[in-house]
Amino acid sequence: MRIVCMGDSTMQYNDCTTFPQTGWPQALDRFLPYGTEILDFAKNGRSTKSYIDEGLFDKALEAVEKGSFVLIEFGHNDEKLQDPSRATTAFGSYQENLRYFVKKIKEKNAYPIILTSIARRKFNEDNKTLALTHGEYPKAALAVAEELNIPAIDMDELTRQGLEKVGIKRSRSFFMNFDAGIYGNYPDGKEDNTHLRFDGAFFVADIATTALASLSEKWSDYKNLSEAIIKQDKSMVEKLASLPEEP
Repeated sequence: MRIVCMGDSTMQYNDCTTFPQTGWPQALDRFLPYGTEILDFAKNGRSTKSYIDEGLFDKALEAVEKGSFVLIEFGHNDEKLQDPSRATTAFGSYQENLRYFVKKIKEKNAYPIILTSIARRKFNEDNKTLALTHGEYPKAALAVAEELNIPAIDMDELTRQGLEKVGIKRSRSFFMNFDAGIYGNYPDGKEDNTHLRFDGAFFVADIATTALASLSEKWSDYKNLSEAIIKQDKSMVEKLASLPEEP
């Protein structure tokens, strides 16, 4: 089985030069049988627009074979309206680009899945609830999936709920937040609540695969993927939420 990932920096494969940053598909293999082929074509800083304009979509599409499952997650950079090279309008060019992705993937007899952007770890003043930072883009992405009758996973909503359950203190280590002198690539430390470390990648992959496992209930063509997911007795969110609150 082949899974092809298209997206931005939250999905991008990171090597030793950017460690400990980790795109969440880098943890996908923990939830799939050995030998599952996971090809990650996500690229830092890209929107649906720049992904097309730079030829990155065409390159990713070359790897899509008949029967491949394709995860499409964009939005973080489509929102950057001050940058004409990346900006799209939620209910305009963003949707048009997603439709184009789906059309081309289906022409190869493969199976697209639209995902909304994962939530940023931006807690409100109550330190319990997360701010909604993606505007109309999640709603626009879900609307395209409904229009084209393909599966969608609302990762914005699911990861937001998960982060709120885990809590502001425990969830800090999911993201690129750490003091100076810990990682050679970031000697001055970092405070970044958008990009993930491995624990965060595992957290997101856990949420994504739980949703993927149920796709076949509505879309029989996705049965092979759904049945391949390795299921846990409890999710990572459930396990962490059951622990005493950190002081």
